[in-house]
Amino acid sequence: MEPLRVTNPATGQLIQSIPAADAQAADAAMARARAAQPAWGALPFSVRARTLRRLARALRDDLTFLDTLSAESGKPRYEAEGIELFYTLELTRYYTGRAGRRALADDLRHPFVFTNKRARVVRHPRGVVAVIGPWNWPLLNNYADCIAPLVAGNAVVLKPSEHTPMTSLRVADIARASGVPDGVFQVVAGRGDVGAALTATADMIFFTGSAATGKRVAQAAAVRLVPAVLELGGKSPMIVLADADLRRAAHAAVWSGFANSGQVCIRTERVIVEDAVADRFVELAAAEIAQLRQGPPPLGKPDASDIDVGAIAFAPQIERAQQHIADARARGGRIVTGGARRADLPGQFFAPTLIADATPEMAVMREETFGPVLPVMRVPDAEAALRAANDSPMGLSGSIWSGDARRARALARRLQAGSVCVNDVLVNYFCVEAPLGGIKGSGTGFRHGREGLQQFCRVETIIEDHPLLGWLSPLLGRELTFPYKPRTLQLLRRFMKLFY
Repeated sequence: MEPLRVTNPATGQLIQSIPAADAQAADAAMARARAAQPAWGALPFSVRARTLRRLARALRDDLTFLDTLSAESGKPRYEAEGIELFYTLELTRYYTGRAGRRALADDLRHPFVFTNKRARVVRHPRGVVAVIGPWNWPLLNNYADCIAPLVAGNAVVLKPSEHTPMTSLRVADIARASGVPDGVFQVVAGRGDVGAALTATADMIFFTGSAATGKRVAQAAAVRLVPAVLELGGKSPMIVLADADLRRAAHAAVWSGFANSGQVCIRTERVIVEDAVADRFVELAAAEIAQLRQGPPPLGKPDASDIDVGAIAFAPQIERAQQHIADARARGGRIVTGGARRADLPGQFFAPTLIADATPEMAVMREETFGPVLPVMRVPDAEAALRAANDSPMGLSGSIWSGDARRARALARRLQAGSVCVNDVLVNYFCVEAPLGGIKGSGTGFRHGREGLQQFCRVETIIEDHPLLGWLSPLLGRELTFPYKPRTLQLLRRFMKLFY
């Protein structure tokens, strides 16, 4: 089988050729995971948490793997360490702490009708979870997505993108050295046949990627009646009202639009601005873009922060950006900055592009670009902005910008998205205490919050006698069951009239 050739998108140079795993290797990994999971799931929460915190500290202290991350993705060191590693540590802190312990603990509930009983809700690991990760965040959307299922007591088999497998393989090495039991966390680096094999046998699937592939994953999961968490991208709107702090909003739009070279699921994909301030907003955004530094990230320099916008990790995204820009220009859009591939730089670089006078029918306003292109559309008022924002088959994220917090919050409630920021962007990904997920075509399930942890458990309800009122159970059992009695039915009628 042809090996996986991993190249540096910022230089075009080959980094390493890695043997490609096949479906048989995926099946073998699943078998090892099934053998290892019962013992891992039976460990006390505190032991699993301590093991994963030890792994997190090892990642924190062994920063050499960040050069691998930066090289195979083409992103600046700041984004590799200050975003991906930082997020991984924060998510580990949250799920291995008090919040994780409480989310997985037995939940006692007290029925209203049968006060002599209590319900004990118990959460068990689902078994083996397959995590299928994307190429844009080799750590944040790969190993970090394994943390919640591991905390919940599942074994995990991770398939990273064939374009960026090296970071995940390095994490697997560090995990073994950190004492994660054999078979509990494995990485299988291969192509689509590996992902198909994992989805055909896993007890649960966590997929991040394109809508087309996500739908195939959902179909495979549906046939077997296993749950699937799907994050399928977004077309996140940024609504800027006339009373907003325009300078701050423009700065946020540029960061949200061009961080990770625009390869961010919750990035601002379209800006919708009230007409009265649209020209000024475009002017401020263009000035911000002019200050951006772009080029190959220097490797082997842990403190380097002289690059803002890195390379395009996946070459086909360049063609998609070019198509969207050409379509916008043909429909009357004005290219304010950028608009083309950087011929003066090696590798896969695309100039940060700002498009003014965007209109709803443009592809750049309707389809996910997932690259450094930011369209700006003007609307007459806030209601028109909300209608335009909701006119999308996707609903992952968004932001509302206004000087009136109450007004912004009211609009946020009406924005069709899984999460909304008010006067900020992207911070929702680091607010790990709250769930983050999509609606409509952006997927199902969650990251973060207790919801993002509990979804990796199957729920069992145990009904038992109440420790104080359980003595009533024999009496009620005789009264309410065979043989049926007229007086019992009369009592039930009185009960229903009194309480319902």
